[in-house]
Amino acid sequence: MADFESREREFATLERGDARLNAMRDAIHEADQCRDLHWQFWFRYDYLEESIFCGDRYYALIIFPELLSLYDNNPTLRDDSGCTHSLLICFKWIVEAAPEFPQIPKEQIDAYFREFKKRLRQQECSLSIYYMKRSLFYMHVDPDIAAMCFYRFLEEPLDEISDGKALYYDQQVLFYLTVGEEEKALKAAEPIFNGTYKSSSLPQATYHDFIRYYMTHGEHEKALHYAKLTVQRVDGDPYYHDVIGTLMTLYARYDRLRAIELLSRNWQDFLDSKNPWLRMQFASGAAFLMDHLCLEPELMSELRLPVSMWKASPDEIRHSFHAVAKDLAAKFDARNGTDDYMQLYLSPFGKE
Repeated sequence: MADFESREREFATLERGDARLNAMRDAIHEADQCRDLHWQFWFRYDYLEESIFCGDRYYALIIFPELLSLYDNNPTLRDDSGCTHSLLICFKWIVEAAPEFPQIPKEQIDAYFREFKKRLRQQECSLSIYYMKRSLFYMHVDPDIAAMCFYRFLEEPLDEISDGKALYYDQQVLFYLTVGEEEKALKAAEPIFNGTYKSSSLPQATYHDFIRYYMTHGEHEKALHYAKLTVQRVDGDPYYHDVIGTLMTLYARYDRLRAIELLSRNWQDFLDSKNPWLRMQFASGAAFLMDHLCLEPELMSELRLPVSMWKASPDEIRHSFHAVAKDLAAKFDARNGTDDYMQLYLSPFGKE
């Protein structure tokens, strides 16, 4: 009989990303072969969680329907409070991840949200996390719906399904900056910046919110201040390719050697990434940087190319990044019914 408990403990000894995902995929297959319902569920949960937090999220969207079907078709799992709680956590991750893939229609994302809301109510959970994630998605779809969801989010109590106090305040920062209320955003950021509330993605995600805000409002010194606080926290982590893309854009103007270092260190992870949202933002920053480097060929010698691209010319590289960024921005906007991402791609510093 397979020792699935030992197998699960071994996951933590493996490198994050593909190594763990491959081991988890093998474990899922073995649990399926043994028809061990408990481990069929929990190995899929492990696999989904790893995909969510290693950055790609692609595999999470594939495995989630399997996890949901297992749970819905087996009373043993439905009667287990741990399985029920974990399924709701997975649903929370999925409604955040699904918008990162433009091939998933808005109607399907809305269907995910409706189902998530229904299941939260069935378990008598707060709707705080539902309104929080829906507000995040609709910021680039319909600002009025985003605002309605945000204020409902503030009214709902936090519970065990919620993301916690740190992300509760981070969501406030992002919303207030989106609507131009800088003072409210700074106030909301205080408990994050002073360490009262912590999360694995903070404060770097909050710093990023302020970098983008100050870049587009012409306050570049403030943007550079937050960039300095952020860069070492995100460099080399595929989960933060959106932040790295922003940093490359900013440093393309103010510190090109730093921008080149970021591109060189993170390029291969970009090529390996399956997450359109992260690829779009990384490519946009890299394209902006390459626009500047093609005008300063003496700096090109500092750029360390991945092995697969060492024969490419600077202009070919430039066009490649522009093609990815433009194509994905157009796809996201077509799905969302706006031109937000194309405008961000065309004018990363706003209207100057």
